[in-house]
Amino acid sequence: MFTLFFRGALLYMVMIITMRALGKRQLGEFEPYELAMTILLADLISSPMESVGTPLLHGLLPVAAMFVVHGAITLASLRWDRFRALVSGKPALVINRGEIDQKELDRLCLSLADLLEGLRGAGYLDPSEVGTAIVEANGTISAFPASDGRPPKASELNISPGYEGLPMVLVTDGRVQPHNLRQTGLDRAWLEALLSKRGLNTKSVYLASLDTQGRMTLQLTGGGLMRFQAIAPERVVW
Repeated sequence: MFTLFFRGALLYMVMIITMRALGKRQLGEFEPYELAMTILLADLISSPMESVGTPLLHGLLPVAAMFVVHGAITLASLRWDRFRALVSGKPALVINRGEIDQKELDRLCLSLADLLEGLRGAGYLDPSEVGTAIVEANGTISAFPASDGRPPKASELNISPGYEGLPMVLVTDGRVQPHNLRQTGLDRAWLEALLSKRGLNTKSVYLASLDTQGRMTLQLTGGGLMRFQAIAPERVVW
């Protein structure tokens, strides 16, 4: 029984390490060769995990071989566009200037219902609002509004909203995030003093984030929301 437990734990860790080593793409949308590799990996790992009579190397060596092959395919895809198109496919334009390309849908074996479902997933209930839509190589649909239906840009309105970057989460569930706090160029003493002025402490804060305009948003444990200017925008360093 201990042997089964040990083999299961070891193979599970090997699977996690392999997937991590293959990169972030494996946790998102798959290319065709990545999907095939993932299915095969699961099958290769399950056999020695279920049967004590199967040597561990019978599971580990094929995994190592697939890792090498996957690396070779990935490097070749990065180097040669034609090879990438061969193993991954190419994006396809299915809506151009607001008109659906029926021949392209037929070539991709996509029905109109599939296209409408993809457009809804992209945030469009009405296909007449879409100016351009592309079926990406991984099968997802990217959709963009018609030029006369999109919201105006700030530059078109002669408005300068200032820099907008990633807000820094400083407190989660009462716990200070020291790495994020260092990224802001501030320290814990500053944060605790800021909260103290409002009768709070870190334990009473469920979520605290500081945006790139210097505005702090606090969600309190047990309910309640506060927003205020914590630092001047020119003091923002991240």
